[in-house]
Amino acid sequence: MDRHHPYWKKDPEFKYTYCFGLGVMSMGHMKSIMETQDFFEELMRSIDLAKEQEQQIFFDLNNHFDEWVDYVFGMLQGKEEQYCFVLDLYSILSFASWAKEYCQAVLEDYLQVFQFSTAEREFFAAFDRCRQMGRVEAAVEVYRRFVEQGFRIRYDFLTWFFPMFHLEEQLEAMRIRDGETVILDYPVVIQGDIEVDKGGRLLIHGADIHMNGRVIVHGGRFVADHGHIEVMGCSAAYWLTIEESSVVTLTDTTVNCQEHCGMLHQTTGHLLIRECWICHTAGARAISFEGDAMKLADTHFCYGQGGMLSIEDAASAEIVDCTFKHAQAEYGGAVYADTIHDVLLHRCSFESCHAKYLAAAVYFKYQKLGQRIEECSCRDCTPQEHPFFNTL
Repeated sequence: MDRHHPYWKKDPEFKYTYCFGLGVMSMGHMKSIMETQDFFEELMRSIDLAKEQEQQIFFDLNNHFDEWVDYVFGMLQGKEEQYCFVLDLYSILSFASWAKEYCQAVLEDYLQVFQFSTAEREFFAAFDRCRQMGRVEAAVEVYRRFVEQGFRIRYDFLTWFFPMFHLEEQLEAMRIRDGETVILDYPVVIQGDIEVDKGGRLLIHGADIHMNGRVIVHGGRFVADHGHIEVMGCSAAYWLTIEESSVVTLTDTTVNCQEHCGMLHQTTGHLLIRECWICHTAGARAISFEGDAMKLADTHFCYGQGGMLSIEDAASAEIVDCTFKHAQAEYGGAVYADTIHDVLLHRCSFESCHAKYLAAAVYFKYQKLGQRIEECSCRDCTPQEHPFFNTL
């Protein structure tokens, strides 16, 4: 099993509790240990569970069972976590023969605790049958019926459980109006622009998007989580333009602009970006921010023709544990700041960044208090003199 589990980036406590819950099925009976242990060990490696924690599970199953089962039930209260967990239970169950009766009983106990409806039970059982028979088209129909009944499940959960499963939609330009919500959680090709009006919502949740166009948010809401976005064409300076919005959030999402444009321009509100990859931007900074406050963490920028970040007007910014590689601009190869408020860069690294005139890494237009560079490094950047300019 060379693939990452959907939850491999979760914190160690979550991953241990999650795996303990699965271990009830795999390691809770001698027959199930004999039949499912090899797969369960592969699953624990795929979720990146520490080796010492793998060994601890068997001990806690035998010595602290009730305590840890309570932790499992307390943690798996949301439908998203429950759905992924049940798919993993079905995967373990598929290896059981002698232990099948025991494993089915464990599955049933979990389904009762999670209070799964008849429709949910039927979906997981039917999707599992399609997986075991390799019937992709039938699995797609099972999924569509589930969605038509008002349920949602992350696409990456389904492909983790059934790697052959594939679903791709074609969408044209659209306008999301007040009170409307569009959720993209499956592969989709979009031809044209998406406009989000005030009161509208565009939620990208686990989607693989190829888009020839851009997104313009006029006071609506935009959230991207576990997404992968390829910009196939864009006639504007930025793929994503934010106007009159309060909060924009991107988490664990990759945006590849393929040198068509910058990634984002925001003029109001707050911007929160965490654990993202933003690459191959051109013609403008990857992000141009003129709103209230921007927080970036654990995010990677690479190949920015025009630089990576622009922080202007009255914006404040906190940029922590980010990397910037192969950026180039006239001033501030990676970061340009012309703002009256505070800017912090902490534990950031800059590699192969280039400024035509001044500041290979970070350029502050004015020297003032509140502009801080802490524990940042710069390697193979040019010009070598003053990579961080106008810091106190």
